[in-house]
Amino acid sequence: MSEPPVSRGPSISRRLTVFSVIFVTASVMVASIILYLIVAGVVREQIDQRLDTQIEGLRSALSGDETGRLTLNAALDGPPFDRRRSGWYWQIRGEGVAITSRSLAGQSLDNPPSPFDWGKMMGHGPRPGVNAELHGQELYLRSIQTMVGAKLIEITATAPRFALVAPARSALLWLIPAMTLLGASLVAGIFLQVRYGLRPLRQLTADISSISAGTLERLPDAEVKELRPASHEINRLVEQNRERLTETRLHFANLAHGLKTPVTSLYLALNDINDPDNTMRTLVDRIDQRIRHHLARARKTAAGGVAAATPVRPRVDDIIEIMTHIYADRGIAARVEVDGSLRVQVGPEDLDEILGNLADNAFKWAKSRVEISARKSGRDILLTISDDGPGIDGALVAEVFEPGRRMDETVPGDGFGLTIVRELVELHGGRITLERNGDGGLSCVLTLPSAI
Repeated sequence: MSEPPVSRGPSISRRLTVFSVIFVTASVMVASIILYLIVAGVVREQIDQRLDTQIEGLRSALSGDETGRLTLNAALDGPPFDRRRSGWYWQIRGEGVAITSRSLAGQSLDNPPSPFDWGKMMGHGPRPGVNAELHGQELYLRSIQTMVGAKLIEITATAPRFALVAPARSALLWLIPAMTLLGASLVAGIFLQVRYGLRPLRQLTADISSISAGTLERLPDAEVKELRPASHEINRLVEQNRERLTETRLHFANLAHGLKTPVTSLYLALNDINDPDNTMRTLVDRIDQRIRHHLARARKTAAGGVAAATPVRPRVDDIIEIMTHIYADRGIAARVEVDGSLRVQVGPEDLDEILGNLADNAFKWAKSRVEISARKSGRDILLTISDDGPGIDGALVAEVFEPGRRMDETVPGDGFGLTIVRELVELHGGRITLERNGDGGLSCVLTLPSAI
């Protein structure tokens, strides 16, 4: 049986894989951005806490004397506010007040005091200020306005901008390969998931092919519940098709029996006396050929629904058992050499009819033994039925296939057995030959198409 053409259209697995890969890629990218923003937010929060702590320390250490002069009661130039040009600075500015950190080295931040705002005064803590720049370095600053004595002052603390960006970038250097590895793992998992998830569909396809090839009668229960309704419906259709084929075969058999036997009898009844110019016999022969032609076509159509794959050995054993009982009084020994794995593309009923007619002839003419053997030859099965009887003359081989032709009138029979066998064998694309064997008996060699 030829393989079905491979479809080049879109497939479920390709659609699932492409969609999942796109979804995973987008998800990994969004997750990476979110994680980066989270890290950047955490770093900013830590910087804010550090600057706010410095500002609150400065505000707590400020005090004024009787003349209104402001001084710091504690040294708050601890690291990193003690390193020059580090970007970590603080300053206190107000009316007649200018106090700076050691890291500023006497310079001041280019951060003009903000206008007085009672809202800021009533706030709970420092707020972000306008970003400043010193020595070509961008600064991130926090500031607060407060009253010390009768003076309004503004306390500002700064951190270098790269202190916010560098940790996030460093985390990003680890985040990119980690997320890439995660994405690759998810994509690999998607391929495995799609392959595993669609395995029942591939198994269902293989089982349907087995039904078409004749090696499987019906679909087994599907592994997954989603496919069980489909397999049940397919089994129902297969069963309906099998029942229709059985009915069709029965009708064909009745038609063949109802037409061929009278036509053959009519042909045999005609002779040179009642049909001197052979006109009637020619017409009867044409009718017979037409019947055989249309029956063969109809039978092939009936057998075309599901390819047959009939095991040979069980059929041979059944036929031998029947024949052994029928001819038990003659004591004929039967030997069978047929491999149990051999299957032919012939329906069970047709194979029984072929083997039954040939085995019946072999047992009729055999003296003491009948041998049945089979072997595979390429794409065919060679099935041989031999006996040790008298055999037939080579010149008479062609005549034995003629309808109603009998080689010995003393032996029971109607002369139609070999004719039916040849028609059935040729109908299934095989052939039959008769030849004498080494013992002088007859060997009937059948060539039938293999189903495996």
